[in-house]
Amino acid sequence: MDGTGELFTEFLSHVDGDYLVIPLPEHAPQDHASLAQVIYKQLPQQDYILLAESFSGGIVPELLKLGPIHIKGVIFVASFLSSPNKYLLPIAKRLPIKALASSPISIIFHKLLFLGRGASKALVSNFVKVIKSIPDEILKNRLEVMSKQVLPQVTFELPTLYIQALSDKLISANKSQEVSKIFNHIEFKTIAGPHFVLQTKPKECALVVNQFIQSGQS
Repeated sequence: MDGTGELFTEFLSHVDGDYLVIPLPEHAPQDHASLAQVIYKQLPQQDYILLAESFSGGIVPELLKLGPIHIKGVIFVASFLSSPNKYLLPIAKRLPIKALASSPISIIFHKLLFLGRGASKALVSNFVKVIKSIPDEILKNRLEVMSKQVLPQVTFELPTLYIQALSDKLISANKSQEVSKIFNHIEFKTIAGPHFVLQTKPKECALVVNQFIQSGQS
């Protein structure tokens, strides 16, 4: 949900080929359709595969509705296309998120919900730094969007990969599988790890991503 791209560094170091990280804008409305309109203008003008993690997954259908001509495939990572939890999200929206991120006990919750027990001090520290850098209003707006998110009423035929984190405490297996209702040509790959699996298992994720990219080129 951070949308900054600042936590991708190690993962990207293992990805073959060129890449472009597009951070989510903080100056626009945070619903997926509005974000798609902003991101659409920044998409490459040559063939590419789009990767979306967590909250950003909901932007993908909205982007595809705009008809980008160079997109050749989609990769979802621990993502969802409808509200992951309609009951807990409204409660989370009312919490002082950034203040909680800085509390001494927060490391327990960060590891439990997002990063896993084996997360390094450096990763936890970077995670907290990124969360604290995002305006409270933006975080709460995104939580509001997630709480009201519904499954798109459209389907797509693009080659699609879904990387599912086996220890994800936020996105259930059923919620992950739901993506196949929208993307007809989807392949699921599981990796042992928490919700932030790109950050905790960067090499393993990059291997799966590289294989998907190569399969599209053969």
